[in-house]
Amino acid sequence: MEMKSAIAAALFAASLLATAGAARAEQKCFSGGHDSGTLEFSGAVDGSGFTGSFGEFTVSYCLADGDPAAGEIEVQVELASADTDNRERDQALKGEEFFAVDEYPRASWNSQAIARDGDEYLAEGELALKGVRADQAIRFTLDPDGEAIVARGRFTMLGGAEVDRQRFDVGTGEFADPEFVRNRVDVSFEVMLTSGR
Repeated sequence: MEMKSAIAAALFAASLLATAGAARAEQKCFSGGHDSGTLEFSGAVDGSGFTGSFGEFTVSYCLADGDPAAGEIEVQVELASADTDNRERDQALKGEEFFAVDEYPRASWNSQAIARDGDEYLAEGELALKGVRADQAIRFTLDPDGEAIVARGRFTMLGGAEVDRQRFDVGTGEFADPEFVRNRVDVSFEVMLTSGR
């Protein structure tokens, strides 16, 4: 009996591994970045708004069974590539009070759960920025959507997020006052992702 039980357990474990392997085989990954889209941000200093963009970033979106809600998203951003078309402000962004790029050259965001919300998707995830890791949600749409993504082999991802800079120690010292530097930073993106890159 013990031998039969051991054989049955081994067969069961093997079937689980085979099922997991099949699931992994059905996952399809798409990638893009600064060469196929934009990643922009906007804020305000002393009541005056400004916009900027990151010149270097990558996005990876892996779908299981062609279902975006069953996918995983990973974003990497080179913080030194921030450009607001103002030399003095751009230098300040690279400094210790803001991004501290010498110590923290890169920011990353990884999804933890993705759900459809009407015509959009809501992705809960974790943002790692300036040595701080915290929850950060994003909203986005896909064009095309659903199974058509796999058939076409590419899609456009369009969306954004509202980031509280103080949660990530961005803007310290004289820049900490929200009356001087607005806490909310609006992030927007539009990027085409392609399979097999």
